[in-house]
Amino acid sequence: MTADGAAASEPAQQRAAPRRSVLDRLRSGLPGERSGSAAARAEAAPPATAPPATAAPEAAEAATVDLSAVRASRAGAGVDPATPRGDEDLLATEAYDDLDIEAHEPAPGSGSPDGASAGELLDSTGGAAAGGSGSGSGSVLAQWRAGREADPVRAAERRVRAAERQRKAQLRRERQRFTVAARRRRRIWLVVLSAVGGLALFVAAGVFTPLMAVREIQLVGATTVPEDEVRAALARFDGVPLALVDDADVHRALEPFPLIQRYAVERIPPHTLTIRIEERVPVVSLPEGDGVALYDAAGVLLGTAEQAPAGVPLGSGALTDRASQAYRSATRALRDMPAELRAQITAVTASSGQDVTFTLASGIEVMWGDAEQSRRKAAVLSTMLASLGDREVTHIDVSSTEAPVFR
Repeated sequence: MTADGAAASEPAQQRAAPRRSVLDRLRSGLPGERSGSAAARAEAAPPATAPPATAAPEAAEAATVDLSAVRASRAGAGVDPATPRGDEDLLATEAYDDLDIEAHEPAPGSGSPDGASAGELLDSTGGAAAGGSGSGSGSVLAQWRAGREADPVRAAERRVRAAERQRKAQLRRERQRFTVAARRRRRIWLVVLSAVGGLALFVAAGVFTPLMAVREIQLVGATTVPEDEVRAALARFDGVPLALVDDADVHRALEPFPLIQRYAVERIPPHTLTIRIEERVPVVSLPEGDGVALYDAAGVLLGTAEQAPAGVPLGSGALTDRASQAYRSATRALRDMPAELRAQITAVTASSGQDVTFTLASGIEVMWGDAEQSRRKAAVLSTMLASLGDREVTHIDVSSTEAPVFR
């Protein structure tokens, strides 16, 4: 071995050393089969010894030939050898240079793991070195990435991260759902409380403030009773809140008026108090002193007059006793019959509650009987009077509505 040959082989070995470290990093990311081949080769390789002096020219020659072939292929593809190469060309060149350098290392034989790794690497990168493209380096990177993806630890970490993202998304959805439900419940409670509060304020304003006080009093149904006197008696409620108008106080105010038989109180917001009155109707007059006293069916004295007015017949017999059954039966019959028919009666008499007898203005005597079915008896009597016309009739018996009799 000459000094020039030794000097030429030393730079080649120095250049191959860093490139081999890059290839080792690529091999460390390949599947387990190639990593195992590198490990087996490292274990089976004998201790590094200085190559014989006769092998140096061959090693230098092989390295020179391989690099020249790569440069020639790059020149044939139209690429300037002086142009900086990309990552794919660098990986391909490093692979070829590494294979050339490994050719000078002691090889255990043709079936060694080192030879298999070099062949596989040559198959994956040969196309890139011959054609000047990046397909070979792309295959190496794809295998390296496939090896990383096949790592069970990384796959488990990815699944854990995916599960964590799914759990957080589910928590966000649940939190949003419960938040919407809580807002809906708050709105419902707010509406309910607002309604209750508004009602309470309305009641409080109507009860404890003059905002809904009485400013107008209406009387309905007052005909005989003196309306001015009734209004004067109800003037005490002027300015009182409608909710505080007591029915007992109204009763005490209307009690002095005997013509009022019953009444009803209506409160019409915001300021109207309405009193609906039903007056008593005098149905019989009884002799008293120089005139007559007017009574209703309950025996209440409604007034006096010099003589019995129309529609208020003069009572006699047992009717003079207002506590008797005859009085109650006769006044009840008079109360229930129509006012037109009652206006034709001038006198009434009875000895008991079963033989009430009326006398018409025409002189006809009507046997009424008791107070039962008074409306039906009144209808039968009116029909008979209309049918008889001008015929001379002195007596009519309607005590039995099924078989009335006249003579």
